[in-house]
Amino acid sequence: MQPSDPTDRVGAPRGVPTAKDFPATGPFSLAAPGPRFGARALDLALVAFPVLIVIAINATSVNGHLQHHVPSWLLPAALVFAVVYESFFVLAIQRTLGKLVFGLRVVRYVDGGRPTATQCGLRALLPWSALALPVGAIAVGAVVLVYGTGIGGELHRGWPDRVGGTLVISTR
Repeated sequence: MQPSDPTDRVGAPRGVPTAKDFPATGPFSLAAPGPRFGARALDLALVAFPVLIVIAINATSVNGHLQHHVPSWLLPAALVFAVVYESFFVLAIQRTLGKLVFGLRVVRYVDGGRPTATQCGLRALLPWSALALPVGAIAVGAVVLVYGTGIGGELHRGWPDRVGGTLVISTR
């Protein structure tokens, strides 16, 4: 969706977009679930990598068995890193590094423009806030589940897109 014309006809405001407002393929088409999943997997790996490094540095060997000590600050730091990573890149270039690799871009739902800082923050905070829950490894599953909500629906808008007022489109 191109933000050039806010009306469908002279004087009539354009309503919120529907799937028929987008080309079936190519630039400005709705992002398909496959590329969205690939982009999210790459972004999750980029966020998890520093966490795994910290865990590896804090690992010790006791009687030939590897024991991991996870610092208490690691989970909150991972949450902050993930939210800042996603918010910053979407605000700055309308895409995370994963979305860049997979040819996707985040736009405002109502007009296809650049998302605001608030929209970027809300969009990033919703899924990662599951890490703040005291449920251990289940929290990681909750993050994946929240992102998985983007698979269905006419516009493939998951909970993060709905909360942030955004939409993900293809750039190629």
